[in-house]
Amino acid sequence: MIADRSEHRHLDLGTADNRGLHEGMTFVRRTLAAWNGTAVAGEREDILLVACELMTNAYTHSPGATALDLDRDGGRVTVAVTDSGGPRHPTVRPWSPQEPHGHGLHIVDRLATTWGVSPATGGKTVWARLPWSTGPG
Repeated sequence: MIADRSEHRHLDLGTADNRGLHEGMTFVRRTLAAWNGTAVAGEREDILLVACELMTNAYTHSPGATALDLDRDGGRVTVAVTDSGGPRHPTVRPWSPQEPHGHGLHIVDRLATTWGVSPATGGKTVWARLPWSTGPG
C-alpha cells in the first residue's frame, strides 16, 4: 500500500445559479475517480450523495453555492460547500417520514462520521467528513 497523500481540490462556482449543481457533482465524480481509492462498497456513492445533499441545500435555502471543496486526508474525504446565504446555520428537522422534503441533513448525519458549519465571507460553509479507503493509486 502506498502512503496516502493529503490532497485538496477546489471548484469556484462564481455566481450562484442552478447550473452549479451539475457542475459541482461532475467535479466530485471526477475528483473521486482521479483519487482512485479502493472504495469499499458504497463509499464513493455515500460521498456523492452527501455532496449532492449539501449542494442542493445551498440552492434551496440560500442564493446558491459559491464554492465546493474536497479534501482527502488519510482514510477520509471532507466535502465542503460554501454558500452566500448569510450565517444562518442549517438545522436537522424532526424526522417526519410522511414529508417529501427535509430529509437531507438526516442523510448527511447518518453517512458522515462528522459534519458541521463554519463561517465564510458573506455566508457559511457546511462540511461533512466521510470514510475513504486508500490504496494504490
